[in-house]
Amino acid sequence: MEMIAALTNLGKSKLSQVCPVLGLEGHVLQLKVSEQVDIGSAVKVEAGDTLSLGEVSYCRPEGDGYIIWVEVMQALHSVAELSRLARALVA
Repeated sequence: MEMIAALTNLGKSKLSQVCPVLGLEGHVLQLKVSEQVDIGSAVKVEAGDTLSLGEVSYCRPEGDGYIIWVEVMQALHSVAELSRLARALVA
């Protein structure tokens, strides 16, 4: 089953796009995006129950889109569970 991610460029454009996850090697997340993302761009990637923050380290044209690599700097796992716990603490 293909994993789908939501990629948000945190720079001036605040561009968001939905894209397939091609792989994860160490701290490098590989995505295929429809719009070019500049190398060095700070991005947020939401995939499954994980939110990751990182920087684009590679971008090249591929077919009808681009392959990018995101160097993951921080990752927060089990986001849904953390949201439930936060709501329970406030209630």
